[in-house]
Amino acid sequence: MAEQQNGRRPARRPNGNHPQQSRSQGGRPQGNRPPQQRRPAQRSAQRPAQSRAQRPAPAHAAHARPAEPRRKPIGLIIAIVLIAVFAGLLVFFVLRSCGKPAETTPAGQDAGNSAVSTEGGGVAQQAEQKNSDGSVDINLLMVGDILFHYQVRMSGLHSDGTRNYDHVFAHVLDELKDKDIKVLNQETPLGGPVYEGGAPDGYDGYPEFNGPQEMGDAEAKAGFNVALKATNHAMDNCGAFDDPYTLVKSERDFWNSKHPEMNVIGQADLSDSKSTSSDVYVFEKEGFKVALLNYTQDLNGHEANDTKSVVSMLEKEHVNETMAKAREMADMVVVFPHWGEEYSLEPVEMQREWAKTFADAGADVIIGNHPHVIEPVEAVKSSDGKVVPCYWSTGNFISTSPSNESLVGGIAEVSLHKDKDGNCSVTSAKFKPIISHLGMSTDMTTYLVTDWTDELASTNKINTDVNPDTDNSSLTPEWANEFCTKVLGSGYDSKTGTFTLEL
Repeated sequence: MAEQQNGRRPARRPNGNHPQQSRSQGGRPQGNRPPQQRRPAQRSAQRPAQSRAQRPAPAHAAHARPAEPRRKPIGLIIAIVLIAVFAGLLVFFVLRSCGKPAETTPAGQDAGNSAVSTEGGGVAQQAEQKNSDGSVDINLLMVGDILFHYQVRMSGLHSDGTRNYDHVFAHVLDELKDKDIKVLNQETPLGGPVYEGGAPDGYDGYPEFNGPQEMGDAEAKAGFNVALKATNHAMDNCGAFDDPYTLVKSERDFWNSKHPEMNVIGQADLSDSKSTSSDVYVFEKEGFKVALLNYTQDLNGHEANDTKSVVSMLEKEHVNETMAKAREMADMVVVFPHWGEEYSLEPVEMQREWAKTFADAGADVIIGNHPHVIEPVEAVKSSDGKVVPCYWSTGNFISTSPSNESLVGGIAEVSLHKDKDGNCSVTSAKFKPIISHLGMSTDMTTYLVTDWTDELASTNKINTDVNPDTDNSSLTPEWANEFCTKVLGSGYDSKTGTFTLEL
């Protein structure tokens, strides 16, 4: 979207100290369980059978001739006792194992990787074992803009009026499986049916958006657990209501009530009087804490409408405050800036200046968005010489933007490591290009470039009343790989569809 960037709001006042709010996410922590009751084994397994001489005689045999006493087989008795003890222990452990309750995990999350997390300024707890050497790894994934263009919205509309958008994420689910932090950029508002929009389906598209909340259902089902909301569209349609935060509140109420496991960052939660845009979200796994921060460079001219400073802005005072807080709360910091120039394949000067500011302030990774096309992945050095991976732009994840370039996005994948002595580092930084495939119904989806074929490319088109004869069949796997090599450079391997940054 080529909206004008109209000025900046005044710098924010420093935020006061607020107690951090928490709410549960994902699987449940395993509490203390009462000890399992040991069930008695069968009588025949508890004690050796009595000999006939030992048993009480029946009444009618009172005058019978007494039986000859037998020699007691001592060895046999000892063996039976040992077998009984062993059998009892075996039964105990089997019952104990069967009695454990099944563990639950969020949709899209691996079993054994269950989590309890918090939103706002809280810390997310993740119950998982450390590595054998005492170290801990956190794997982070981030996808770019979820753009709710008309055709994307219509792809999930069924004849009975219901909507479902699972198809959008169906071909990237494997990428999410082994990740701890799964981030998406919810570029456009999911305000839901709070008013009748201007588009044929009752919602709004370019230049000011509003979309159905069923997309959020699909995002949560796919396994995403962090949504970025500091974007230039954060205050879209604010002038249509007496309360400029109508869409903001409607979307947050949706997340809070239906998907509390989704951590929404970059915006304050207006349902919580203690929440501010200066809250810092921290994800924790086995004592390894990673802070996530989100900022936007503008609000498409609606800066003055954000009278409560709900949206986290890319402003010096606010950045300094939140970065300092993040360094105090966490071992590592990942920053997600919404910045740059739309459709530029190279970072502009303001991106480079801010990247240096982030690096000097303690950022360990920078993953940016807003240009709607991919930009290079580079290493930025801080003043003290620390190398910081910087993804200038991951592009669009799903859209119907008309150019081939804007249908190519990417997935940022980063591995963070904390050793047993507390030293932290980025051990891997990769980028995997993806393609927004145009089509109606479930054909509207996203593929890894390595999974996208010439046959699929030949069907990469849509034809609707809103966008008649939109045809991007000139976008082929060959073209996409050449384009990625051009933008990403020699570190991109077209055979594996992966760019790897040397650290």
